[in-house]
Amino acid sequence: MFWCQVVACVISGTVQLGVQAWMFTNIPDMCSATQQNGFICPSTQVFGTASIIWGVIGPQRQFSTGQVYHNLVWFFLLGALCPVAAWLAQKKWPNSWVRYVNFPVIFNGTAYIPPASAVNYVTWGIVGFIFQYVIRRRHFSWWTKYNYVLSAALDTGLACSILLIFFCLQYPRNGAIGANSVLTWWGNTVFLKTADGLATPLLTVNGTFGPTTW
Repeated sequence: MFWCQVVACVISGTVQLGVQAWMFTNIPDMCSATQQNGFICPSTQVFGTASIIWGVIGPQRQFSTGQVYHNLVWFFLLGALCPVAAWLAQKKWPNSWVRYVNFPVIFNGTAYIPPASAVNYVTWGIVGFIFQYVIRRRHFSWWTKYNYVLSAALDTGLACSILLIFFCLQYPRNGAIGANSVLTWWGNTVFLKTADGLATPLLTVNGTFGPTTW
């Protein structure tokens, strides 16, 4: 088992580096906001922004007393108290819905924002509610036997469909196959017309965001 994991790590790491090198060499405007195929590297941009925030500006100029984000420091205390509050509530009401509340999972899940947005979380919430509540509650025997297998099947189907779509539609003729039919159906374009897809801010900031001087 150990050597299986070692070999798998070596192969996956080598393939990933090779694919990454090929992509940066052959895909134009890689990690650009205007990249036509959507290779905008959102996670890399978030990591780069975090490096500037914590390295160049520094936490002292943002979170210390009197600074613009000082109140956010209180959320460290809130994060430590929430699991304790949920545990005490579960002790008092052991058969209530409170026993399903898991604050570490909630906080860890929201850590994907950014680059994840409502487009991601709404679909995750719908699928989770259907399979982890509705089906589990009404068809528990089916859920026990097939839910994990279905999850693996959906992941595998996604990977296989990505390969088929790329080699059948995108790679031949430089993506011209189905450009005005299959690739432009409602399910492929509706997310581009939402507030997240159009990058529409909830509030418009007039002038400089944050303090005028650091």
